[in-house]
Formats: sequence, structure tokens, C-alpha cells
Amino acid sequence: LKRFLAFNRKICVAMSILVFVLMVITTVGVIARYVFNHPLIWTWLSNRIIFGVFILFAGVLAMSENKHIRIEIFYDHFPPWMKVISKIITLISFMIFTGVLVWQTIWMGLNSLRMHERSSGAFRIPIYPFKLLIPIVSILFLVVGIIIFLRKDET
Repeated sequence: LKRFLAFNRKICVAMSILVFVLMVITTVGVIARYVFNHPLIWTWLSNRIIFGVFILFAGVLAMSENKHIRIEIFYDHFPPWMKVISKIITLISFMIFTGVLVWQTIWMGLNSLRMHERSSGAFRIPIYPFKLLIPIVSILFLVVGIIIFLRKDET
């Protein structure tokens, strides 16, 4: 499990390069629009898609490093048995949420693939690869979440 989490971390950290890609695309778009008076049609959609991919992997990384928000003002004052109950309720809620997320995004991604869905507007790039990435990362999120919740090092 530690190898899986280490591998997962490497993938997620590698995806952090997307922030720099976003900055470059935004800078190019701003310069094209305000310096050359020639707006580029691809910058907004590209930024939106890249940001979506970045957020997916950032969520998995936050989960794997146990950095998601917890109301610690209450949790830290719970007795050990209440922390265990809280952890079980959280795990069940998480599994239901991510299970539905995986199920619905698989359906959405396969429909998009079947239609060879493209973006609307002038810049018509295929978006089905990105929609197929969502269930893959959602499954990764589910697996990492279960591993993190079941670890014994934090109760």
C-alpha cells in the first residue's frame, strides 16, 4: 500500500506542472488580446480543461496526504471511541459519494466517447478523452480514500 501511495503521489505531483501550463496559456492569451488586439479562441477552453484535470489530481493528492478539511475543533476533543465512529461514518459517506461519482462519470465518459463529443464553438477539440479521465481519477480517489481511512496510524 505504501508503494501505491508513493506512486500515486508521484503522478499527482507531476500533474502539478499543469499550473505552469495554465499560467503560460493565460499569459499568451492576455498578450494576444491586449498587446496585439488579436484574441485567441483556444485559450479559455484549454484553461478550463487543464484546470479540471489539475483539480482532479489535486483532490487525490490532498486525500493521500490527509490534507482535506476536518473540523478539528470538535474532532480533537472527541474521546477515542467517538473518533472511531466518526471515521466509520466518514468512510461510509465517502464511499457512497465516490461510488456514485465513479458510476455516473463512467456513464458520462462512455456516452461522450460513443458520440466522439467535441466542444462547442469555434475551437472544436475532442473532449471525450478528458471526460474518460474523470472516472479513472475518481476510481483512484476512491482507492486512495479507502487506504487512507483504513490506515491504523491515525485514529
